[in-house]
Amino acid sequence: MNITILIYRKKTSYQFKKHPEEPDSWGNNDGNNLRDEFSAWVGEQRIFYAKCQTVANIPGGRLEDTIKEGKFKLKLFVPQRAFHCRIHGIVDAYDIEGQYTDFESVQANDKNRWLVHDTQKLKPNPPGQITRVAWSAGCFIMAPDKLEEFNSILESYKYKPGDILDGELKEI
Repeated sequence: MNITILIYRKKTSYQFKKHPEEPDSWGNNDGNNLRDEFSAWVGEQRIFYAKCQTVANIPGGRLEDTIKEGKFKLKLFVPQRAFHCRIHGIVDAYDIEGQYTDFESVQANDKNRWLVHDTQKLKPNPPGQITRVAWSAGCFIMAPDKLEEFNSILESYKYKPGDILDGELKEI
């Protein structure tokens, strides 16, 4: 059975600044966080659900790097590099500026990866330290326990590194 991904982005997620007239900052860009919904389906049965962050809200980042509404794919269990968690690449997708994210999870003009990851702080911080907010630079982010639950489900369905899942992001 094939797993598919469905993400519902609440339009209020774009309103991540508590004070819209003020500049980006770690204290201002933390409104409407983790309001979106990430789910995995086998046919008509939902087998996984988590709250997630899908709008680029990181101070100094670019809102335009947010993955736009529409079809995308997930490349499973990509190399972790700076992450403690097991991550997945967002591929075959477009951001709201129209830039294509390829099958290496990067764009022609930006070699940072678009990923599904959790809220743990990056290495060299010790594992288990959680960020105050789900900070996104265009990634889909969820709580560590939820990402591990999702990964366990993928493994139970015998998915391996490099396998591809179809997904769709809808704005509500």
